[in-house]
Amino acid sequence: MKSNDFEARILEDYEYNLWDELVVQSPQGSVFTSTDWLLASSKYRNHSLKLFGCFDGDTLIGACPIYIQNTHKICKTAMSNALMSPYGGMLLPNSESSKVRDVESKNHSIVNALIDEISKNKFDTISITNSPNLIDIRPLSRKGWKTQVLYTYSLPLLDDLLTFISKKTRNTIKKAEKNNITVDKRFDLESFWDLTLDTYNKQNMKPPFSKQYLTEMINVILKSNAGEMWVAELESGEIASAEIIVWDNKRAHRWLAASNYSLRGTGATSLLLFEIFQDLRSKGHQEINLMAGNTPQLSMFITGFNPELIPYYRLEKTITVKGKVCLSMLNNFRRFKNKDRN
Repeated sequence: MKSNDFEARILEDYEYNLWDELVVQSPQGSVFTSTDWLLASSKYRNHSLKLFGCFDGDTLIGACPIYIQNTHKICKTAMSNALMSPYGGMLLPNSESSKVRDVESKNHSIVNALIDEISKNKFDTISITNSPNLIDIRPLSRKGWKTQVLYTYSLPLLDDLLTFISKKTRNTIKKAEKNNITVDKRFDLESFWDLTLDTYNKQNMKPPFSKQYLTEMINVILKSNAGEMWVAELESGEIASAEIIVWDNKRAHRWLAASNYSLRGTGATSLLLFEIFQDLRSKGHQEINLMAGNTPQLSMFITGFNPELIPYYRLEKTITVKGKVCLSMLNNFRRFKNKDRN
């Protein structure tokens, strides 16, 4: 469809390079919206992926990824973010214009064109979780989309980070050092998966992702040089905590974390994160997205590093009566899942 001479449509495979160029340029673009990440997640999630783009002539100026699933073969449900990805959503162009009216008018036209095109697919329910870098959600809220405010934490990677974080967290880091915890950088899939199982088993839950999915996404990270895995271990070599950090051209992200429940009192995770922050800063990264803003017990831990709380927005629209049932099921699943992860 066309809106103000903008054309929205689904991209063809040969246009994926245009998508990735927009991801790099757009303030909302991240590793989670790169085609490598989206396609790999789609493959192992067994969902159909459509990349909706908005064009001004031959130039891709806006986009939104959409995963399509059938819930128990009852509902046709669409969502924007990949499995184990905090957000996806709309990608808008970077604008250096100081004219607020012009910028808003263009961005609103892009969003409206994309939403109108997406809506033509007759989904029962649609969920779009936008990046924290998209704060203007009025084009959707004005059309009756339900808004949910979510939160993440952003930490500036400062030279004097040790003095910036809380005294309690500094003491925990010192405790880990006294316990002779050491930190190493290496991809160790088996150890990470074992820690993941331990983390969820202690809560009588199953991981929300499979070992196969983890393997595929690590392959994506390695292929595109988009991240690293870190471990904190005892003198015995036993791993106490592990983190997988990913990054893009804007910031780093704390993607996945797992730990040995019986070693949680060693201070390993605090030391591990501090060493990761130091290393990222030395490589030129200026900030890291720490997630954890939507789960109280995770927030309690992360706030020890004195990060900034950042809101982001999920928008949902129920199109049919079946969609109301699907959305209720989805929200119940989210509440269950968010008991122990962001």
